[in-house]
Amino acid sequence: MLNIIGKKILLNKSEVLFDKPFSMQSLKEDWDIASGEWWIDNGWLNGRIRENKGGMIYSRNNYTGDIMLDFYGRIMPPCTNDLNVTWHAQGWDFKNDDAGIGYITGIMGWWSGKTGIEKYPSCNIQAATSLLNFKSGRIYHIQAGIIQGQCFLFVNNKLIIELKDPNPINSEFYGKVGFGTFCSFIQIRDFKLYCPTAEDVYLQYVPQF
Repeated sequence: MLNIIGKKILLNKSEVLFDKPFSMQSLKEDWDIASGEWWIDNGWLNGRIRENKGGMIYSRNNYTGDIMLDFYGRIMPPCTNDLNVTWHAQGWDFKNDDAGIGYITGIMGWWSGKTGIEKYPSCNIQAATSLLNFKSGRIYHIQAGIIQGQCFLFVNNKLIIELKDPNPINSEFYGKVGFGTFCSFIQIRDFKLYCPTAEDVYLQYVPQF
């Protein structure tokens, strides 16, 4: 069950916005490669960059409002860092040779094995934890996105971190989603994009004494 503070995400009632297997045709039609190397192999989207910078791929379409990215991913040995996800994104900022405006979730990133969410590029909204035990080479089910300004990340159906932004990015202007890595090598498969349906949950304690 996918629960964030005050809300329950109802995946079976959520609208599917994108559900297409990774293929060479889809890579050409649906995605823009901004930086790094990106290719398809046996249903996996592979992303690799050797420099100390971000390698990013973005959707050509824009997706407004509440969204959730749902996929399986792994960091490929011997690499151990930076399986990254972005939404409500501008795309690549070619002038500054960097990711543009958007939310970025980083798994095993920040040069110190931390996992978290940041509002890029100002990063004045940011939260991270070092408690996720994410193993290189192991496949994980990852779900990340935003509902009414609440950003969240689930790994194998466990809530890892959530972050409420009092001034959310306007997805009417910045609506791309995508994947990234930083001086690393990652793989992604079985990607779906949802407009998540959520219901409010009344929270209370039951006395234990």
